[in-house]
Amino acid sequence: MNIINYKKIFQDAIELKYPEKRELYSLILEKEITDCYDVLRLNKLIFGTESTVNKHKSYDVTAVMKVLKYQEENKLTNIETAKIFNLSRNTVSAWKKRVSLTPNT
Repeated sequence: MNIINYKKIFQDAIELKYPEKRELYSLILEKEITDCYDVLRLNKLIFGTESTVNKHKSYDVTAVMKVLKYQEENKLTNIETAKIFNLSRNTVSAWKKRVSLTPNT
């Protein structure tokens, strides 16, 4: 099974797009990238919200749970959460329904 090296992808993208900010972004990339939530957060941090990569996003269970936990901790509405994470409010709502239907383990 091939493991995606996100650090290398981000490093290469920074080299091509923002070589003058190499040192700043190298500090950001020192953190371990453990799930797609980290990838999305880094993508937004480095490239901003104007990134065209976000058209077909996919989230793993860990990322969904982190988003919903963030929403709960900050007492946000679905609309506010959707804006922060560049999602549809319907996506956030669907995630909440699925999580509430899933028995706690």
